[in-house]
Amino acid sequence: MEKNSFTILETLISCILLSVIIIGFSKYSFYDNFDKEFILLNKIDNSFNTKSYNKDFTKKFQKISIIQNNSQEKDLLIKTIIYNDNRIKLFKYEL
Repeated sequence: MEKNSFTILETLISCILLSVIIIGFSKYSFYDNFDKEFILLNKIDNSFNTKSYNKDFTKKFQKISIIQNNSQEKDLLIKTIIYNDNRIKLFKYEL
């Protein structure tokens, strides 16, 4: 008769491998909310939402023409707000 059970060595190896995998996933799967990039993106998002732009933003005005129904031409003044950093470049267009 054959015995179909794990030995103590196989159990220890399985537990060690499982713990290494769990620790690896737990370290790299959660995002640190206090990271500098997260704080910067949150600050930029808040500035865009509240329309309180500081010196880091540049504003440009641009006139564009839109053709409606193949006949009507409409001119619109668009305000472009730009945030440009070494790693981040964002645009927001407002009418």
